[in-house]
Amino acid sequence: MKRLLWIVTLLVGANFASADSYVDPSQLDCPWPKHSFYKQPWRGFLEVRSGEAFLRGIGVNYHSAGNDELAIRLLAETGVRAYRYEIGWGSIPWDEAQVNGHDKHIKVLKLMKQYNGRPTVLLNAHHGVPCPARFFERKLTADAAKGATSIRLADVKDLVPGRSGINGLKDYWAAEVIITAVDASTGECKLSKPLPWDLKADKPLRMATLKYAPLYLVGTPEFEETAGGWVKYAMMVCDMVKDAGIEDFDIEIWNELSFGSNFTSIDHYYEKGKPPYAGKRADFLNAGGSSWEMTKRTIEAVKAKYPKVRCIWGWSNTTFYHCPAEKMPPGTDGQTFHPYGTGVRSLPAAETHKDRPEFNLERYTPTIDIRMSEGWAHTFIQTEGIMRLLNPQAREKKPAGTDRFYRYMTEHGVLPAECGVTDVPGEWRVKTYCALRSFCLWMNKGVDVIHYFQAADKPGGFGLLPFDVKTLPADAKWADVATPPMRAIRAMLDVFAGAEPVAKPVKLDVDYEAVGPVGKIFPGDDKHPALSNKDVFAFLPFQTNAKRLVIPVYVMTYDVARTMPEETYRLTIKGLGGAAKAVRLIDPVTGKREESKFTGDAARLRLDVKVTDYPRFLVVEWQ
Repeated sequence: MKRLLWIVTLLVGANFASADSYVDPSQLDCPWPKHSFYKQPWRGFLEVRSGEAFLRGIGVNYHSAGNDELAIRLLAETGVRAYRYEIGWGSIPWDEAQVNGHDKHIKVLKLMKQYNGRPTVLLNAHHGVPCPARFFERKLTADAAKGATSIRLADVKDLVPGRSGINGLKDYWAAEVIITAVDASTGECKLSKPLPWDLKADKPLRMATLKYAPLYLVGTPEFEETAGGWVKYAMMVCDMVKDAGIEDFDIEIWNELSFGSNFTSIDHYYEKGKPPYAGKRADFLNAGGSSWEMTKRTIEAVKAKYPKVRCIWGWSNTTFYHCPAEKMPPGTDGQTFHPYGTGVRSLPAAETHKDRPEFNLERYTPTIDIRMSEGWAHTFIQTEGIMRLLNPQAREKKPAGTDRFYRYMTEHGVLPAECGVTDVPGEWRVKTYCALRSFCLWMNKGVDVIHYFQAADKPGGFGLLPFDVKTLPADAKWADVATPPMRAIRAMLDVFAGAEPVAKPVKLDVDYEAVGPVGKIFPGDDKHPALSNKDVFAFLPFQTNAKRLVIPVYVMTYDVARTMPEETYRLTIKGLGGAAKAVRLIDPVTGKREESKFTGDAARLRLDVKVTDYPRFLVVEWQ
């Protein structure tokens, strides 16, 4: 069999995994811009991570919808220790006196502190309400045809050229088409771009005036004014968090560039090729660019007043590689990722770069529906997989002036319907698997905090909490109302209970082999081998004290909608601090706990472990 694999490797230029070695650095070998359906880059390195840090990294996105005392208590009792909470620039009123909803925000933040939670406060300017703004309606004096570059209004009072505009023509977007000039005598208003469709005079026209212009080029008066307003907003939010009694918190600067981000450039508000300025443009996310410079100024202002606050680069949430860590503004404390990709990806139809077959490392695309709990970014299904950024060598890179650079995943979750799962038990199972697998994999592979998306939602949605949490009594007991993923997360964290910081974790190596038959991820063809469950067996060690490991083990199946029969793997673990005295396997879903038979000495521990498609926890204690 090994000879056959060697022959196939020569034929197709791939380097398939060894049959015996779990750690295989060649799995990280996928040159940019190639992608691969065989490589498992998360198996390219093995680290023993801190179990105490794992407990601190369990987070959730919290969108306050009422009954906050109960919701946050239930989350805390589940084990949540980190909260992502948005306070957008659009929540600042025109007079910039105080954040709208100030008292409610203070209440929520105090509850997070009460339950030992660390807030990551998202600073964002969604183009629906990007900044302080005034919303109003006006009346057209005549119909305006699609493609028109001007309109006539019955009232042009208080319109501000460059700041006032028409709302929501093609998107939830304030001042989507900007008024560039006003003729007060005729009511004619010039537009920044042609109308996308007809406007009728018998219908009110929804409009807004933005207090600050969308981002212009650095050095322009408009940029200076907008950047100054943004920094003022950031400091107002930080002051409010401090008023809630919290000194250790994070600010995440921006959400997702693929969502609501037109305010990042004035170009988005003008006809393509006709911006309001000329000249060379610096890339907006690199030095000299508008978003980079605005972030730099935010970090400088925040650090000057609140040196304990971590300033996190949120611009990388959906564009992981746009600005390398070492080129981010000085003092940036971390960056974030939103991998998602947990819904169905049908291959070969959804393969990237189908028009460039040379980008496919093995020149082979399987026929498979992929819906993985971890998403896609830990693989090389796309070349942009973030194991290129999370492997130990890559994690050494950091911005100037930064001692410790953190990696966050401020959103990751699953919408069961996107996996084709619509029955209630199936929905809860999909979310349970996503939580268990994602927390274990990503935090073992270099992510410091994961905020699961999200705390609460409607039936069938993303949420972890019970759907009726808003109407439950304030004294509801966790044991009576906890959902399946909440119970699984708590059972998982119970295994880590009492974890202590470990100054020098052990360094492990592991060999493994399948005992009995194993399933296939995809079958391959006459020139390409199958990818088997053995190839995606996950061994993810955490150390909880000087003489104890907790090791999530599971098969990283590609289709969460299909259940996997139990399989057995024989492990030889090397590198413990002494001879093992107890080994047990704990299942967070069924609650089953069993002592494991083992052999070996201080040099090697040998045992068989039964695994399935969600993490079970192998607990190893030694003398």
